[in-house]
Amino acid sequence: GLPYGWEKKFDGKMNGFIYINHVTGETRTSPPTHGSSGTGPAPVQISAREQGSCKPGWRYAFNFCYYISAFADIQSHSGAQAACKTQGGELFWPQFVFESFFLKKTLNKVKISTHFFWTNGEKHSGKWDWGTGHPAFSNPKWSAGQPDGSRTCLAVYAHTGFLDDQPCETQYNYVCKTKP
Repeated sequence: GLPYGWEKKFDGKMNGFIYINHVTGETRTSPPTHGSSGTGPAPVQISAREQGSCKPGWRYAFNFCYYISAFADIQSHSGAQAACKTQGGELFWPQFVFESFFLKKTLNKVKISTHFFWTNGEKHSGKWDWGTGHPAFSNPKWSAGQPDGSRTCLAVYAHTGFLDDQPCETQYNYVCKTKP
C-alpha cells in the first residue's frame, strides 16, 4: 500500500497514473517512497455533544446517527453493508445534499485510510438508487466527470463530498446511518 495520505489515480490526459497526497497537496508521477507507515492516527474521541442521543461510537446530526468505520476498517461494498447491519444501521444514503459535506468536514478531523467511503447507492437496470424505502435518487452532486463507466456502486470522495461510481469489490472505509 501507499503511505498514509497518498492515492494512486489514473490521469487520462497523461494516459498514466499519478499519485496525489491529500494531506500536503503534492502530486507526482512516481510512487511515493516516504511518508508515514500507514498505521494512521489514533481514533478521535466523540464528545457527548457530538454523540447526542446516539449510542456510543456514533455521531448525531440532522436527526440521524452516523458511525464512521475505524481507520483500518475497510470493506468491499457488500462487506460495508453487512458491517452496518451488524452495527444496527444501514450504509450511508444521503437524504439531504449537505449530509455528504457534513461528513467531509467530520472526516477532516476523524481521518479514514481511504479517499472514498461507501454509500448505499447502486446501479440497477441502468438506474442509480439508494435502496428500498429511501428518497428517490435526485439531483446528486457528482465529482467532475462522474459517473464515468460501468461501475455499479457509489462512494463519496471524502475530500470534496461529491459522488463517484466505483468498483463494488474495492475496499473503502464506510459510514453507517440510522435513526437514534
